[in-house]
Amino acid sequence: MPRRSLAVLLTALVVAGAVACSRADPASEYATAIAGIGDVRDIVPATGTLVASGGAEIRAPRAGVVGEVLVEEGQVVRAGQVLARLISPTRVAARDEAAANVQAAEASLREARIALRGAEEKLNRSRTLHARDFVSAAAVRNGEAEVERARASIERVSSEGQAARARLRLTSAEGQDSDIIAPLDGVVTLAAVRVGQQVSPDDERPLFQTGQDIRALTLEIMVSEADLPRVTANSRVRFSVDAYPGVQEDATLVSIGAAPIREGRFVSYRGLATVNNRAEVLKPGMSASVQIIRADARNTLRIPARATYFMPDDYVSPVAPDVLEQLKREYHGDMQAVRVGARGREFRRMIQEGRRVVFVLEKSRPARREVRIGAETDDFVEIIEGLREGDVVITGKVGGPSVQPA
Repeated sequence: MPRRSLAVLLTALVVAGAVACSRADPASEYATAIAGIGDVRDIVPATGTLVASGGAEIRAPRAGVVGEVLVEEGQVVRAGQVLARLISPTRVAARDEAAANVQAAEASLREARIALRGAEEKLNRSRTLHARDFVSAAAVRNGEAEVERARASIERVSSEGQAARARLRLTSAEGQDSDIIAPLDGVVTLAAVRVGQQVSPDDERPLFQTGQDIRALTLEIMVSEADLPRVTANSRVRFSVDAYPGVQEDATLVSIGAAPIREGRFVSYRGLATVNNRAEVLKPGMSASVQIIRADARNTLRIPARATYFMPDDYVSPVAPDVLEQLKREYHGDMQAVRVGARGREFRRMIQEGRRVVFVLEKSRPARREVRIGAETDDFVEIIEGLREGDVVITGKVGGPSVQPA
């Protein structure tokens, strides 16, 4: 046999042997990763503002010029108390004019009533004289018409008086809009207003801020739309303010709003966190650099997160025999459906207990392990117990989907 043909034959035999070995080795069908030491961190950056709990932002009720400021920062105020007054010369003139119109209407009404009494007396005399044939019937009819005109005049003047009084009430109420009033009891935490300042309800900044108790502040957090999926109710919050840049404060996340806040093409959502400020070092209105911490485990044992979702095709979750029989009856003996049902039960239980099921390679075969987890991100999971460094975990199948949700 020629030397070249012999070489080709030997190469083919080697390749065939390698393929046969790979098919014979069950471990070759799995994608794996090694449990190792590393960080499991997911921190969402955000911005925030400190506000006093139960406080209020107070703006001008209408456009105008500040004529008087009656309170200072730190002062305790009551609901309804006047904080500042706006200059309203035209409204004063309008109120005076409305009051004069009311007085004129009342005078006209008095005159109309006098005219009615005179017309009624004249009519009575005409009727008496007509009965004695001293005046004609036409004179009586004229007297009756004059009385009717007097009564109509009273109705007209009465209506004019009601309109004048309504106008006076309206101008008086509009005059009250010149007062900037505290809506709630509290402490003035911001008084950003001065005499002579032009103000409007549309001003970007409030004129006053009040808070009920600055020892319990609220941190308003703006979370970008892209980061929203990474924020959960269990996320921890840390922040610092410009006044104390080296000091990290803790806050407790209480809610993430569902209403989008749009600024141009950027969308964010408003979160709220409570802050313990018993030392009263932090002040309402301070801006904050915020870290929303989903996970922050360092130098810890970790595995890829997809390993916690993998399960072999023929895996049946360990359930009590009676539960297994119940599942078989429920799915009419369809074992694939039974396995899925059992996996769902197991997965829910593990989630509640802070545990997961992973599979490690032992003697080239998948072996089930229950592990207790700590911090987790979309990429990695911290392992607190159940694995050791160097264990080989299965993350998926070679050439197939790497994640098989239960």
